[in-house]
Amino acid sequence: MGPDSRTAERGTDLATALRAQRDRVLAALADDGSLEATPILRPDERLDCDAYVTLVYEYHHVVLPELAADGLVRFDREADAVTRGERFDAASARADCTCESSDGTR
Repeated sequence: MGPDSRTAERGTDLATALRAQRDRVLAALADDGSLEATPILRPDERLDCDAYVTLVYEYHHVVLPELAADGLVRFDREADAVTRGERFDAASARADCTCESSDGTR
């Protein structure tokens, strides 16, 4: 077993990393008003090169444009930057108002 297969075994599923991007972008913007237009991976997440290239493509051409269309972010392709959109504060307020279930989860 070569190093690439070990990395893939410990790595992250592309679909999982992609699904998490929307929430990660909004959380990062809540902490800091702007960020670079680079996918956000947790320190323990690893993607092989092809999966990472796909993630970057989907992030730039699907995730960020959808967030921008919803007014949650402003995506400046030329500056490769993401900032809070005009509807960001309203979306953040709704996210903070989630209710806890009887088992303590949200």
